[in-house]
Amino acid sequence: MNLTTKIFTYFFFLVVITSKIFSQGIVENELTGNAVLINAYKDLQSKSMLKMGSITDTLVLGTKGILDDFTKIGPYPDTTFWLNNTVFINNDYPKAPPTKGVATFDGLKADGYPYDFFASSGSSGPADTLYSKPIDLTYPASDSIYLSFFYQPQGIGNAPEQNDSLVVRFRKPGTLSSWDWVWSKKGTTLATNDSSWRIAMIPIKNAAYLQKGFQFCITNYATRSGNVDHWNIDYVYLNRLRHKADSIFEDIAFVYEPISMLNTYTEMPWRHYVTSESKSSITTPVRNNHSVVKNVSFVHNVYDTINTLIYSSPLSASNVNPYVASGYYLYNAGSLPTLPLLTSSGDYTFEAIVNSTPDFHRINDTVRHKQEFRYHYAYDDGTAESAFGLSTLNAKLAEKFTSTINDTLRYIDIYFNPLMTNAAVYTFRLKVWADAGGYPGTEIFSNDTIHSPNYNQMGTNSFIRYPIIPALYLNASTFHIGFQQNTNQFLNIGVDKNTNTQNNISYNVTGGWLHSPFPGSLMMRPVFGTSQDFAVSDKIEEAINQNFIIYPNPSSDKLYIKSNVETANSIFNYVIYDLTGRIAFSNQSSFSETIDISSLNEGIYFIQLSNKNKTSVHKFVKVN
Repeated sequence: MNLTTKIFTYFFFLVVITSKIFSQGIVENELTGNAVLINAYKDLQSKSMLKMGSITDTLVLGTKGILDDFTKIGPYPDTTFWLNNTVFINNDYPKAPPTKGVATFDGLKADGYPYDFFASSGSSGPADTLYSKPIDLTYPASDSIYLSFFYQPQGIGNAPEQNDSLVVRFRKPGTLSSWDWVWSKKGTTLATNDSSWRIAMIPIKNAAYLQKGFQFCITNYATRSGNVDHWNIDYVYLNRLRHKADSIFEDIAFVYEPISMLNTYTEMPWRHYVTSESKSSITTPVRNNHSVVKNVSFVHNVYDTINTLIYSSPLSASNVNPYVASGYYLYNAGSLPTLPLLTSSGDYTFEAIVNSTPDFHRINDTVRHKQEFRYHYAYDDGTAESAFGLSTLNAKLAEKFTSTINDTLRYIDIYFNPLMTNAAVYTFRLKVWADAGGYPGTEIFSNDTIHSPNYNQMGTNSFIRYPIIPALYLNASTFHIGFQQNTNQFLNIGVDKNTNTQNNISYNVTGGWLHSPFPGSLMMRPVFGTSQDFAVSDKIEEAINQNFIIYPNPSSDKLYIKSNVETANSIFNYVIYDLTGRIAFSNQSSFSETIDISSLNEGIYFIQLSNKNKTSVHKFVKVN
């Protein structure tokens, strides 16, 4: 069994045992990777360096101590405080965090892929570790130094099991490999309505640690084969003159990024934008982390597509109760201006600022949302926390949209969870349906082109762009986009769990349409525009296809593959499909070899060619 086959077999096994299977055939799967980290890691590699802290730096406590609440979104840790990249800095996985941004621990490396593809489900081993920089702790034990942080198992992700854990270790200065266990918690599941955050308070009294060069690290023990067993931590704070009940901070903080400035969508095409889609207000939660009522002031601003301030609200003030007494305070940014119509694609920006005096940590007092207007509609926020799949041959999955103007549908953007190493083993056909009472009705688009899930994570927000050929002109109407799969295996479309439009998601496995039983928003987007809008990208796609040439066509026995950019002995993968989407055969070859097709029956076929980051699909005819 070769490596590709082993990985395929492993991932199929992983899906079967980690899926939440609904009786009608739709499946919710945990993610096996993290596209945000995958793209960030590729970007760092392209710059020939990784974002790492310097171990020669030594942090000093000063008057405020050392504090990181992960407001500075990464996706990697801030090198001001940390030495490595394995944890994921984000605002997607926490549930009701103390402040905006957390560090999430899981079973993935810094590159977004598993530590061990073959680790069995339910196993547990060391995974992510967050290493502090060396710290100068040349203080007496009587100074009462404590390390603290808030922690939450699961969040909106996957719960760590009892054999998983979160562990803190200290390193004595002058020893490179001796790390001492000082604290740990076993994994657990949050109750449905629970958002509990606990605080770890760890004293540092041992004289062996109270020297220059002290370090601490936080590690999770997890299943090392996927994006699972999540722990979130927030507000890591190390300082002197503290005590074991020192868990109250005079800090007013935003806890989430603001949501869309649109009523229905997170994004929509700039030509389709109508002023009725513009929200009149945005509600943003604020948390008072102190133990007393705080009087705070608020202001919010709106900037246009060239970053010119077009609106600033009057300063307002409110009394905000402590979180422990009343929960979040919901700041309502009322009196938002109606966003002007656009003459081209662009972005508006909403900014909210909270102020109180004194305030322990001001970096979490400002939040912003960039409202993008491009060529697509979207309900999702661009990141996936889960995935949906169908387990039935010829099953259909669809998502409902309502366009505001007559326009041409040219593409469907889809984010596939990077589940299979060999993505070409599955196929599907794009579909568009008219609306019938909130469900897909009459089929208004289908073609003979077959597609495969692409897990290369190339392109904006890691979506893969699939063309509608020929392009489909649609009147302003409600319609459904989606696909019919030519397999009974899971294709796994990404799902955003931070927005919920499940009533717009439909699936069909038995001949009748049903809405999704799982909350979330499907990461599938219709793309509209003129041919001129996509002239550049179409030329790029055409150039990629022209990198590979097949001949003769038609052919009776052999296909020759020529590349304009690769050497004769370069290896490429190929998969041949018939018109039903069935795989006739697949293998590897080099450009100096031929592909024997003599065993194929007469008819029309497709061949998908892949080499490095280039993929193309070509039609050919087999004759006798």
